Amino acid sequence: MSRNSQFGHREFEEVEKRFLRGTFPTPTMEQFRDMLDYFGQAPIIVRSSSFLEDSFENAFAGKYRSEFCPNQGGPEERLEAFLHAVRLVYASALNPDALSYRRRRGLSESDEQMAILVQRVSGMPYKGYFFPGLAGVAFSRNLYAWNSRIDPKKGMIRLVFGLGTHAVNRVGGDYPRMIAVSHPELRPEMGLRVAKYSQRMMDVLDLAANELVTVPVSDVLTGCTYPQLHYVASVRDGDYVRETVGSLIQNPSSDLVLTFNKLIQSTDLVRTLGDLLTRLERAYGHPVDTEFTASVEPGGHARVNLLQCRPMWLPGASRTVTLPEHVPAERVLFRSSRLISGGVLHNIRYILYIDPRRYAAVPGLETKRMLGRIVGRINRHPNVLEGKVLMMGPGRWGSSNIDLGVNVGYADIDNAAALAEVAHEEAGHVPEVSYGTHFFQDLVEGQIIYLAVYPDEPGVQFNASFFETAPNVLTHLVPGSQAFGDFVHVIDVPQATRGLHVHVAADAQNQSAVCYLE
Repeated sequence: MSRNSQFGHREFEEVEKRFLRGTFPTPTMEQFRDMLDYFGQAPIIVRSSSFLEDSFENAFAGKYRSEFCPNQGGPEERLEAFLHAVRLVYASALNPDALSYRRRRGLSESDEQMAILVQRVSGMPYKGYFFPGLAGVAFSRNLYAWNSRIDPKKGMIRLVFGLGTHAVNRVGGDYPRMIAVSHPELRPEMGLRVAKYSQRMMDVLDLAANELVTVPVSDVLTGCTYPQLHYVASVRDGDYVRETVGSLIQNPSSDLVLTFNKLIQSTDLVRTLGDLLTRLERAYGHPVDTEFTASVEPGGHARVNLLQCRPMWLPGASRTVTLPEHVPAERVLFRSSRLISGGVLHNIRYILYIDPRRYAAVPGLETKRMLGRIVGRINRHPNVLEGKVLMMGPGRWGSSNIDLGVNVGYADIDNAAALAEVAHEEAGHVPEVSYGTHFFQDLVEGQIIYLAVYPDEPGVQFNASFFETAPNVLTHLVPGSQAFGDFVHVIDVPQATRGLHVHVAADAQNQSAVCYLE
């Protein structure tokens, strides 16, 4: 696998089908059977273990597949499900996102060999499901310090109820608990927004269906019999979210909100994870990115299972960026003060703009899926590679919920200079605090500046007329794309402005950015 050809997601579907028809030598099959006998019917996960991933230079976070096997049923049924998972993991080495990542990192000609790692899933059975009570990702450095009191060197935790897949993937209408290790009780949200930006769905293994499923948290917690429920849930009371008295939630019909407040206040979980991150960073001699599950023992002591640790890729210089002063209002395309990474970009030629309201009105899921492929073709166009592109559209890009964001993978955006997620809350497009997801890591490693823009907020500058009225050169770049011209607007900025280019200055330390013409 030394030479990587560039192909798209549709071609990869055929490649994957061929892998699924593959067979294994008889000695290997016997080893597989022996291994499954060892695990019995305990749920397992099949993970990739390749030469190149998790190195100090290249994390490969989320590029190769991990496949859960609930591992229920008779021996042959369990074996067939396991073989299916192994084939999918091997096939993922040829996923377009993985190929693009290797190409961008100068690894196209490197010897990439794939092995597999099989682990027992950490968790417990409950109501026919299997899942850990606590899971997530933890970083020894916090690149998203939402308050000046937070010490970025202490790290950050992204915590969920259920399987940790819900912490690393971008999902629709759902939010993990973000915890700054230095100030664990300090939230990015306040008041009623605590309930709005909380976790509502969870990933679990359905033991009867023998598959990974996503279910409402409320379905799992109905009846309030889940052990130590008070650690993870608070109760909505009118316009307030209040904590339970003691360790019991008396009313089985309570409107529960996953806040993890008592877990943070009354257990040593955050302190334990903080100590773990400090020791790992010292041993690695480098900041680290970890995945974990956890449980709480009687007395409030947290037991943490470290599932994975990889070097954490940090963006370049963290110097303060000085925003330009006295930019004429008519030349400001937008300003942002939300969820940004820092840097300065000059002389961007193209803007790819997908209007959030028009996106919400796109008829049919297939058209929305095709929009992602159109973005990918623009991303790879030679003119765009030479002139750089600012991509703008409804948050959340890369979401598993196609209604909430543009359906793209890493290979569709890897050449962007900056990505701006435009939020119109009435259209349901609200950028997620994506720090900690594999998507965010892609942006950081690709040195793609990430911005969130709220055009409807008071005092925000957003030059909607420019994005809507500038000539659309989509069909010039992508012949035959006329059907998508109402939704995908590509602006050749110098052509539209008599020679001006786009410039971006983003100050991560002060959480402010400006995009302007000059």
